[in-house]
Amino acid sequence: MKKTLTILTGSSVISRVGLSLFLFFLAAHGALAQTVITSGSSITVAPGSAVISNDHLILQSGGSLNNQGTVVLKKNLENQNLSVSSLGTGDFEFSGSGTFSQVISGQNVIRNLAVNTAAGVTNAGNTTVNGVLTLTNGLTSLGNYNLVLGPVAVVSGSPSATNMIVATGSGQLQKIFPFSGPSSAWNFTFPVGDATGTPEYSPVTLSFNSASALSTNYAGVNLVDGQFPGTTTSYLTRYWNVTQSGISGFSCNATFQYPTADVVGTESDIFCFKVDPLLPWIAYNASNTGTHQLTAHGLSSFGTFTGNVGDGSVPPAIRSLQDKTITSGMVTCADATQTLLIAGNGTFYTVAPGGSVTHIAGQNILYEPGTTVNASGYMHGYISTIFCNPYIHPGAAPVFAGTGDLANPLSPHKISFTIYPNPTTGKFTLALEGAVPGEPAHVDIFGILGEKVFSKDLILERTQEFSLAERPAGVYVIHVASSGKTMTGKIIRL
Repeated sequence: MKKTLTILTGSSVISRVGLSLFLFFLAAHGALAQTVITSGSSITVAPGSAVISNDHLILQSGGSLNNQGTVVLKKNLENQNLSVSSLGTGDFEFSGSGTFSQVISGQNVIRNLAVNTAAGVTNAGNTTVNGVLTLTNGLTSLGNYNLVLGPVAVVSGSPSATNMIVATGSGQLQKIFPFSGPSSAWNFTFPVGDATGTPEYSPVTLSFNSASALSTNYAGVNLVDGQFPGTTTSYLTRYWNVTQSGISGFSCNATFQYPTADVVGTESDIFCFKVDPLLPWIAYNASNTGTHQLTAHGLSSFGTFTGNVGDGSVPPAIRSLQDKTITSGMVTCADATQTLLIAGNGTFYTVAPGGSVTHIAGQNILYEPGTTVNASGYMHGYISTIFCNPYIHPGAAPVFAGTGDLANPLSPHKISFTIYPNPTTGKFTLALEGAVPGEPAHVDIFGILGEKVFSKDLILERTQEFSLAERPAGVYVIHVASSGKTMTGKIIRL
């Protein structure tokens, strides 16, 4: 016989040891002690007391739970309230012993949350933890919902492949940073991984050097256990999506931990890439084969990151060189078909006495603050289409779109346009060839690091005038979409 503890409308229960023992007593005698908090009623768990729920704990719409002590859940927490519900300042522990994952549903704000069940927990609603998230045992799967960690929230325990956040759906693990504190203290490891086949732990660490933030800020991470399209020869079968909201003007170092089982080809040939099918890929540091990590320093925008081939015969379009030292006796070369970015955004690039480096780019070499060449050091940079030999650079990204000329001019999914003047000192014109005047369109312009600098909905004309007069010199990417057709091109701002 199923037994249910139902709190009637208008009533309030203050949990003392008696209620804790009552719920435990039902479970101990083989009954199902489902707890239902009906509309208009509430349960308050007093400080120092505990409730053990051996079956589902259900908050019906209009019901409330104010946990100031400890609630131990052996099955699901089901919150049917449509609005966000604070469940108090106490502790919630998921520690069921069954074979099915425990489910937490609804819009819940929890102070402290502990996961200690081999069957794991499924997050079936957007959950916020403002205190301590303790990962002791079991996988916490996000699916299509977010798990948000508040400004002072921390992760406790020893995350691993057996106790981590599974973030392979559209849901993210998000961290809110304290907007009033020093951003240099924003250092957080997202304990994420996948459970596709054998569970694999692949955390992401973001270390901010500087930033400005709104109170509604967050950085979020999810991932895909698979090969990013276009990677080849030596690569990782994993990529991470990193996003942010309410954080601007930042400099951030990112570290991506990968399982060795994800390595295809030669690990030492793999470099960290920020990838985007519509933008030039940006190459960062070579993989660390000792720690099995990818790193990207001095980031001012986020995106999708993975590992791709190094030692290719064609350089990447953009290569970013930060926090590097060319040591004494070292002779090296770095190149890019478009742009080399040296130091900048709070990073350094140092040539020590006796060190030697050559930089070659097809269009631009940008030496930013933080670049230092010591006495007896040598650094030579020049523009050329003859690159480093032997090849010691990361390989080129695949070509997904043209640079003003179509890769496939007959494709029904492409818009053809030309850009002039190119290069430009500010104003420029798009001359459209494959679009019908009067159709609605959307235009985005991206900077060299993938940051969006312009976005507008408009009605197409045969020629469209734009201006980059207020933007710094560099390479910009233009993306036009209209009626299911797209085109991407590049323009140089002098």
